[in-house]
Amino acid sequence: MADLWRGALSPRRAWTLTEHLPEDSALAAALAGGPEHRGWTLQTHLLAQIVNAVRFADANNVRVSGGKLRRNPDPVKPPQGRPAGRARMLDLSGHPGAMALPDKYIRG
Repeated sequence: MADLWRGALSPRRAWTLTEHLPEDSALAAALAGGPEHRGWTLQTHLLAQIVNAVRFADANNVRVSGGKLRRNPDPVKPPQGRPAGRARMLDLSGHPGAMALPDKYIRG
């Protein structure tokens, strides 16, 4: 990111690089709501739902066959996303290394 401020990296190239980051990257986790989202890709969310379905199906099979459970199975809880609403903008203007972009990058 420092190259962006120095002018060695164009904003378009920076956007392209961040657009193709993996789903479990730190940037994706930050945009989703925080570090607890790190590692939670679409596949892990679906896997958590499958694990929950199997646990509850097993518990129902035990109940139907006349058995008793001491307690209900604990579901796997994925981290909750940010509440719907206005997206929070990232403001780096107060960063000590922040400099104004050259005019050639500003559309007017």
